[in-house]
Amino acid sequence: MKIACIGDRETVAIMKLAGASYCEIADNIEKQFDEMVAREDVGILVINERIAEKIKSRIYNHRLLNDTPVIVEIPDKMGKSGEDGIRKLIMRAVGVDVK
Repeated sequence: MKIACIGDRETVAIMKLAGASYCEIADNIEKQFDEMVAREDVGILVINERIAEKIKSRIYNHRLLNDTPVIVEIPDKMGKSGEDGIRKLIMRAVGVDVK
């Protein structure tokens, strides 16, 4: 499985250096998201929190209906925008708050 990324210029550059296979600077977010999640070889999709906010319902629906790719929301250079997305996922899946 490969790692993909949709983000701002800085995030995409870092993810490419880290070895992500598919990286796109956010432009047409809905189309890019649909293309990335449709790829069968993508196991993890990393997306900036601020960009993810714009397609929140689409991400939520994907998480409900599909196991892969796992969508991980990360902060951008401006910092964290809200509650930790991974923490929320664990809490929803396990029912226990992880600190």
